[in-house]
Amino acid sequence: MSRRKEKISDLLLMAPWWVSAGLGVLAYVGLRWILPALAGQDKLVQAVIAGLSPLAPFAALVFGIIAVASALLGAKRRRLVDEQQSLETLRATSWKDFEYLVAEAYRRRGFTVDYSLGKGSDGGVDLVLQKDGRRSLVQCKQWKVFSVGRPVLQQMFGVMTAEQADEATIVTSGRFTEEARAFASGKPIHLLDGPELLELVSSVQAGREAGPNAEPEPAQAPTPPRCPRCGKEMVLRTARRGKQAGGKFWGCQSYPACKGVMPA
Repeated sequence: MSRRKEKISDLLLMAPWWVSAGLGVLAYVGLRWILPALAGQDKLVQAVIAGLSPLAPFAALVFGIIAVASALLGAKRRRLVDEQQSLETLRATSWKDFEYLVAEAYRRRGFTVDYSLGKGSDGGVDLVLQKDGRRSLVQCKQWKVFSVGRPVLQQMFGVMTAEQADEATIVTSGRFTEEARAFASGKPIHLLDGPELLELVSSVQAGREAGPNAEPEPAQAPTPPRCPRCGKEMVLRTARRGKQAGGKFWGCQSYPACKGVMPA
């Protein structure tokens, strides 16, 4: 995958704070006592270690600073999820905070989340989710006004195929065009628009249990039934109009040629 190489400091920032704290303790103990004890009788080795030992406090300080930054970043990610109340608060987040929010929501759903501190606001694949041996690529679109169209899905589908990932997910605080939804039909591409993302976030907020109507996890998508009219595999859709607006139903992937439907 064409993503930038992570710096060690970036990886430590994304890890729990106690990882950096533990490394700081190991660095201090190692430089201060362990290495001198292993120096032996070699004068050159003794000289090198004698020069490194005074660096023990500085090494511990560097890891300590990273541990504090990691703790603050973790608290921020948790706060981003727990303080969401509406579509307006979702859309008010910055593009990077939006990525943090989505990552934390999926982490609380039991996924292992890989994401970077990259500088670009649109780097293609923003998150990589892993769970139960399946790998999902996620792209976050913090678009307040514009709709996510078919070209975005086509690009992501190409990346997913090239990387041999099991599925892809596009997450936006806005909405998807009908062309985008049509393209995703029948493909391992999951679309989360603003209302669906808010439902997912609400289901994992502190003090709340995940409800049965939360957005299905990418690695646990329901098995599609067969169309009662033509026998083809059906696609899970969201009703956009009428009394059932917002509800889920199974629709034939050959729509509009075949208009077979089933309740979800």
